[in-house]
Amino acid sequence: MSLPVPKKILPNWALAGVLAGFVGRNRSADSRILAAMVKAQSSSQRRAVATASTARPQIQAKPARKPTVFEERLYQVCRLIPRGKVSTYGAMAKVLNSSPRAVGQALRRNPYAPEVPCHRVIAASLQLGGFQGTWGATEQVASKQRLLKEEGVGFQEGRLQSAQFVFDAEQLAQVLQAEK
Repeated sequence: MSLPVPKKILPNWALAGVLAGFVGRNRSADSRILAAMVKAQSSSQRRAVATASTARPQIQAKPARKPTVFEERLYQVCRLIPRGKVSTYGAMAKVLNSSPRAVGQALRRNPYAPEVPCHRVIAASLQLGGFQGTWGATEQVASKQRLLKEEGVGFQEGRLQSAQFVFDAEQLAQVLQAEK
């Protein structure tokens, strides 16, 4: 990949920062950063451009695209999990002939929450798993546990208390077949 080379010579710190931190991530952003640095009149202005360019982008809450056919099928299956029950990413993947990761990624982009109760899907280990694109001890996963607790699903130390709460792949498949 080649960057447009500015006619004005950049200070070494600016060029090194741009090349080390940005090249390859976003070509149009790379050229805009270089152009802004070239246009900056003083070293303090160049530093400001470099500092602003290294800021992490904000994460958007929901994608601005329509769900795929797979995602729509997944959301239909997810709607079948009754209140007070949970299923696993693996069980849903089995019903859809897919993979647990694909299920997790699609649920992460669920534009229909809470009508599509993606909080009712947990890890195969019967731990909470992720929620809203996060994993582990996060505020989002804590809200998933709170939602499930409100529905009567019990967890102890982040793990499902009893298998009685599990809505497995066979049950999902039966309910899906009855829906057709």
